[in-house]
Amino acid sequence: MNWLTSKAFRNEAIIVAVFVVLYVLIGNARSIHENPFIPGAVIAVNMIVIVLAGILFGKRTGFLVGIIGTALNYFSPAGSIFELLSIIPHGIMGLSAGFLKERFSTPLAGLSLVVGHTLNTIVYIGFDLVPKDALSNPQFWSGIAYEVFIGVIAITLIASIYKLGAEEL
Repeated sequence: MNWLTSKAFRNEAIIVAVFVVLYVLIGNARSIHENPFIPGAVIAVNMIVIVLAGILFGKRTGFLVGIIGTALNYFSPAGSIFELLSIIPHGIMGLSAGFLKERFSTPLAGLSLVVGHTLNTIVYIGFDLVPKDALSNPQFWSGIAYEVFIGVIAITLIASIYKLGAEEL
């Protein structure tokens, strides 16, 4: 049987599609606020969707959701140069979430948000979207720490609720 026509492929494609849609919907939510530390960027609430995909469904799913979701969101009304430059970092973040979940707990795997933020920051600085002196600004780091802290809590809660529901099935 060809893998592309297998039930496993169809199931993974549906899971990826659902998470991609969630990523884009959250990325376009009007309640998302501008990032006070990076002009033109927003608070990256939708990054948790990529990490959840990696934690719940593995490295490949996390990677695909990161790449496809971020690419599609770039073409949405919420799209910006930040979204375009985040495509590869978000794919790596989803991959690392799945990798970390294979070896550690959900909260530790949730720290793959740090991977995403670090790679994003490096790319943004490389393209002069964030000044290098931002790295010496404590507010910049407290903003990232806040996003990671809230993200890990949300990821842990959502993953736990999902696992409880999956056990009931």
